[in-house]
Amino acid sequence: MFGGDEWWFYDTPICAGDFIYNKRIPFDYVVKDTGFAGPTCFQRGDNHYSNQHGQPIAKQRSTAIRYLAEAGGESVDENSFDEPSWTEQSLTDLEAKKFSWIKMLHDLGHKERWWDDVNVGDTLPQRVFGPHSIASFTTEWRAYLVNTWGTLDLRHNDLEALGFTKEMAGYENDPEMQLINPTLTDGAYYGPSRGHLFPNWARRIGMPRAYGYGASMGSWVTDYLSGWAGEYGRVVHSIANYRGPALSGNTTEQTAAVVDKFVDTDGQHIIRVKHTMTCQRGIVMCSGIAEIQLPKKNLC
Repeated sequence: MFGGDEWWFYDTPICAGDFIYNKRIPFDYVVKDTGFAGPTCFQRGDNHYSNQHGQPIAKQRSTAIRYLAEAGGESVDENSFDEPSWTEQSLTDLEAKKFSWIKMLHDLGHKERWWDDVNVGDTLPQRVFGPHSIASFTTEWRAYLVNTWGTLDLRHNDLEALGFTKEMAGYENDPEMQLINPTLTDGAYYGPSRGHLFPNWARRIGMPRAYGYGASMGSWVTDYLSGWAGEYGRVVHSIANYRGPALSGNTTEQTAAVVDKFVDTDGQHIIRVKHTMTCQRGIVMCSGIAEIQLPKKNLC
């Protein structure tokens, strides 16, 4: 399972024609006893992204959660097998909430969000999306670059040797099998990722029904913050600790509050926010802090 992300973004633009390289380095791990699955390994690893010139673009420190599949399956909550029902009126109200965030983007347009105008205690507009569904999760999976042939130079991994159970291993994104039988490499249907789209496979690892991708949750965080920052701002650092999945039938609600503003040692004008992601029931799915660089007004 995906347990969280920490990102450091450097001031290196990505331009058309660039090649992006990723160097993976293990960072650390710890084993803890959890109520969810007993002995659980929390392993962190760094992904260093750079371009063809060797210029650093970003560093991503991801947390993987590893546990015995049997233990996860035994802890699944049968009371959560069914999706919540939504009335037509509640869905209509939800669309209005969704548009409030979109309207904020239109209102900001191509203008600056000035560091000077943001104060500690300010709150960012809420962003709501969903209800999630197997269809929306499938759309997410299809949108990943790894599922577009020719975009990535894939490495061969022996998933069973890495600890996956035999029925959850398979050939997902295997570059050698893609040349023989590409059907078997599609993680929507085979391999460890199919639990996201098939409830019976989800329940084998402790999820009550179809659930979203950790990579999507991470992108929701940075997209939410960078959307608020606008074209002249940028996220320089973010932490996202995943507490629970986006389940089919649920919505996702994102909020954030400004907890600090300062000028860092590099002279960047920074806004620090505490962000939270919940479902419609208020259950926390993700939380963390982030630093956002905003432009400073020229008083001359």
